Amino acid sequence: MRRVHGDEEVNVQSVHENSEKVAQKGSGKCRTRAEKVGRLQYILERIRLLEGKIGQIDLRTRTMMAGLREWMSFEPSYIQKVVCEDEVDVEIITCLMQKGVGGLLPSAIASELGEYCLKRWDVTRRIQRMNKKLMKEVGQKVAEKRGHCWAPTSFMLDAWNVEKREEIIKV
Repeated sequence: MRRVHGDEEVNVQSVHENSEKVAQKGSGKCRTRAEKVGRLQYILERIRLLEGKIGQIDLRTRTMMAGLREWMSFEPSYIQKVVCEDEVDVEIITCLMQKGVGGLLPSAIASELGEYCLKRWDVTRRIQRMNKKLMKEVGQKVAEKRGHCWAPTSFMLDAWNVEKREEIIKV
């Protein structure tokens, strides 16, 4: 079928075919979210989403741990893995556990660990950081202040005594 517009002749059938092809192309071709906002921005959005989900899982895990804490016994290796960033932290915990309930002054711990060139405030800052990490993870502290001294908490003493009891049983 042909129509005449003035001097031009338009093929009506070919116009309809072309419009169908254009409609099919447009509806099937959508830009992805990455193409719309940019690849880097898209990746950052996905990372934020995944971090949020991980945070929710961590919260659920901590809630379950809080409920089951009474029936759980924690090994010293687990506690060290949670709170210690380096061998200095491990040495500080070792010094505290050797002294026991009486505790030690931060300056005494720093002098015992002379090879690490620590000051007393470095020891205090590290113990406070370890307390914060363990409090977030388990709800207990590594050490507590008794006067000017740092002493291990009953939680830490129980964890280390369990290990000593197991060593005696193995021997």
